[in-house]
Amino acid sequence: MAQELADIANQLINRLPHQRRRLLAAGLLAALAAASLAFLLDTLPRRATLRIAGGEVVSNRQFLARMLQEEAAVRDLTLEILPARDAEQTLERLNRSEIDLAFVQGGLTGHYPHVRQLSAMPPELVHVLVRPGIAQLAELKGKRVDLGGQSGQSSDNARQLLDFAGLRADRDYLASDLPQETLMALPADKLPDAVVNASYPPSMLADFLIRQRDYRLIALPFPATPPSRLDWAAAADIPASLYGPDAPAQSLRSVGTSLHLLASDQVDARAGYQLLQALYSPSMAARLQMRLDETQLTRPSGFPLANGAQSFLERNKPLISRENFDKAKSLGGFLVSLLSALLVARRWFRGEPVQLGK
Repeated sequence: MAQELADIANQLINRLPHQRRRLLAAGLLAALAAASLAFLLDTLPRRATLRIAGGEVVSNRQFLARMLQEEAAVRDLTLEILPARDAEQTLERLNRSEIDLAFVQGGLTGHYPHVRQLSAMPPELVHVLVRPGIAQLAELKGKRVDLGGQSGQSSDNARQLLDFAGLRADRDYLASDLPQETLMALPADKLPDAVVNASYPPSMLADFLIRQRDYRLIALPFPATPPSRLDWAAAADIPASLYGPDAPAQSLRSVGTSLHLLASDQVDARAGYQLLQALYSPSMAARLQMRLDETQLTRPSGFPLANGAQSFLERNKPLISRENFDKAKSLGGFLVSLLSALLVARRWFRGEPVQLGK
């Protein structure tokens, strides 16, 4: 059947006047030029712009977004930092592709089919900061405790951790959710008795409250094997003297909460790959003063892995891999087809008979 169609096409083409053959050849060459250009553009590096959710001015998320923005710019990737409120709204915007990226703490539930995991970040350390005279969690009963966020996931997680420790909000303590900037602006006598803050160390809020408001850190005990409902948390330690000689005086037991870099499924795989190159670069580690372990990139968040993350993980595969072989074969096939089409077009221009399918 294919040969019969080719024979019919040959007869029709060879009956055309010489001028029409030239027009047909010109059209073929234009189509070939467009296909070649598209093929080449797809292989060339290109600058992309991604929108990432920020956070409160002094928050860990805002700091991370700023550092990543500067590192990404070196790799021809522009990050536009947009205001963000709580994590649930951020995930909804991510799911609708109104933003492209966001750092989100674990523990959220909901259905977000268009959200993907680009990377897993090191856990954030939970700081429990208290006024002088308070030495342990049990002494927070009857006190005012700020949970470190504006009714977002961080404050929900802090509430759950205190509940697990035996302190229930509005029964054992009065909960509040003030922005970090507000806490830092309040007079000392207006501050709550305790503040729970999740951040990479050193926390800007913790440093301010300890050095400027005479707050102290207390332990937040947590089991080595967390209960399933708190699978986003793990036992961790706040290093001794992190905020001064006695702040804390010795390593302090606390909790690390999971943090993930999530992306919309509309984010181009190449842009995601470039972003991960920036995230795991030595200069980013120097900026954050911590080592980012790319072997932890796939630590589960509940979302599928993004295409850009898959490409990043496969970058160290052998050169002669099945994927690279398929790419080379595709390129070879394209070049052969291009050469064949150019030869046919040349014969048409010269008015010679052509034989398609031979």
